[in-house]
Amino acid sequence: MDRKLRGMLIVIPAHNEEEYLLGCLQAVERSKAELQASHPEITVHVMVVLDACTDRTAQLANGFSAEHPGYSALQVPFGNVGRSRAFGVAQGLARLPASCPPASIWIACTDADTRVPEQWLEEFASAHRAGADAVTGTVEPDRTELTAQLYRRWSERYLLAPHHPHIHGANLGICAETYLQVGGFKALAAHEDVDLVDRTRHAGYRVEATDRLHALTSGRLEGRLSSGFADYLSALAGEGATAPAAR
Repeated sequence: MDRKLRGMLIVIPAHNEEEYLLGCLQAVERSKAELQASHPEITVHVMVVLDACTDRTAQLANGFSAEHPGYSALQVPFGNVGRSRAFGVAQGLARLPASCPPASIWIACTDADTRVPEQWLEEFASAHRAGADAVTGTVEPDRTELTAQLYRRWSERYLLAPHHPHIHGANLGICAETYLQVGGFKALAAHEDVDLVDRTRHAGYRVEATDRLHALTSGRLEGRLSSGFADYLSALAGEGATAPAAR
């Protein structure tokens, strides 16, 4: 396989995220600028999928896209995060040049309430060059949104180390060729990220779990979807020592 990276696609689903979206996009833009400063030959496109938004999320996304080249914001009525991610990937791949075959494209996924680190895309590019077919990063809830006790409970249960077991759509990357071969994101209301990684591993592809890619995500206790990270934090807050294992 040709491991030369020619295209990078970032996909961000958003449902009523007016409070967090600009922080997310600004972090992605910083990472995009760092990658292209050292690799100007890589075409980067960012897809923001506005799923059934009823607040100012669409307005903010459209405003940011108008001021920053390489961004697209599309509105959909799905109400389904798996379908939104799949739509964003399909639309984004169509926007990359024909000179970018799937083996040379990396798909980077995050969430609208998450701020990725500045080296995010550069780390993904390095993983692609080194032969990884997919990469799972780690996340940390914004401690300013949690009590000190709840943050401590979370950190005691979360393994922040190489070869960790966590899978987060907020910090996930996959080669486009691998993504297409395993069938992409399914239209699941939750755990579409876990499903994709499970199928990728089952098909024999190389999945790297790393703590070098560490993103900051919302610490809210009421999320936008059932069984998400916010629900886990809420359970942790309510159950204390008997809370479930870390996601």
